[in-house]
Amino acid sequence: MRKLLGYVLLAISCLAWLTVPIIPFLSLSAVEKASWVGGIIIFAEIAWWLAMPLLGKEIIAWCKSAWQWCKRVLGFRSAESLVDDAPAAVAVKVVKE
Repeated sequence: MRKLLGYVLLAISCLAWLTVPIIPFLSLSAVEKASWVGGIIIFAEIAWWLAMPLLGKEIIAWCKSAWQWCKRVLGFRSAESLVDDAPAAVAVKVVKE
């Protein structure tokens, strides 16, 4: 029952995120559009974070591995790897006159 509720919350969260790009095309005022988008985003995030503990550490590990895969495919690099590729510091001797 716990996993079922987790998957339902996860599906609701994903569906809520899919509705966000549709809102600008509705015949609402700008204030109403902003309110709806803000409310949907907050709702989707709450549903997502409620689903994660219910689904267990396996889904969290899967999310982490999927995030690492996305970073690798898109070419994002960590700050440590950027430092390793930096040219070595060159010592400059200052001559006092």
